[in-house]
Amino acid sequence: MTHSRNKGAAFERDVANLIRDSLGYECKRNLMQTAEGGHDLIGIPGWAIECKRYKEAKRNDLVRFWKQTWEQSLRVNAKPMLVVKEDRKPIDVYIQWDGDGAADFEDGSFERVVKVSFDLWVAIVKSSVDTSEN
Repeated sequence: MTHSRNKGAAFERDVANLIRDSLGYECKRNLMQTAEGGHDLIGIPGWAIECKRYKEAKRNDLVRFWKQTWEQSLRVNAKPMLVVKEDRKPIDVYIQWDGDGAADFEDGSFERVVKVSFDLWVAIVKSSVDTSEN
């Protein structure tokens, strides 16, 4: 496994642990993602999570990452979530938002995507699902 793949896998584990600690879900890496395709993390009901760890993610990178995230979310009929970590920067979460406080899943355009903090995403999930059942 190359250094970049190791770095990506380590980041996926870190995000899974953050989600587990924040929401109580048994979130884990999708070990079949390479062989079968699919999003990086599983275990969060209704969300297809893709993780990217980059030195620097430019807008073109983000658009490409979002396209992948969107396509994978369609396969499993879930909300797309892109988690990006750049060197020496906090984690950013990208989700689609329609401006009325609800996700819009009919349009996969990056123009409909908002960047939120990980903590805000956690609050969104907590307000939309009953996390006490975990």
